[in-house]
Amino acid sequence: MARGEAIGAISMTEPAAGSDLQGIKTRAIADGNHYVINGQKVFITNGQLADIVIVVTKTDPDENAKGMSLVLVEGDREGFARGRNLEKIGLKAQDTSELFFNDVRVPMTNLLGGEEGQGFVQLMQQLPQE
Repeated sequence: MARGEAIGAISMTEPAAGSDLQGIKTRAIADGNHYVINGQKVFITNGQLADIVIVVTKTDPDENAKGMSLVLVEGDREGFARGRNLEKIGLKAQDTSELFFNDVRVPMTNLLGGEEGQGFVQLMQQLPQE
């Protein structure tokens, strides 16, 4: 991405949670050496074009902010689907999409930061810079 060879997206917003990150429903459940991701995101900038998507997930659904993790999903993973390109008034050159995750398997090495439950902290530290 730093060399401009891949497009990235951060998928946080969900239909039922809006921008309330603690209310997200997307799950990343450990299964052997993989996570299995299920959920839906909406209003994702670069969603149609992204080669790599950072997905805000719940790895521990019993926790609020402490149960959130960031997991990388490559755009060609089985079970990952892009929905419609949402229409908007401005910024038409930058797409805004729905994203769907249906039993998407990614290796545990795709967990950002190497430790579950750090997603909320990572977002709060990095989003202001972004």
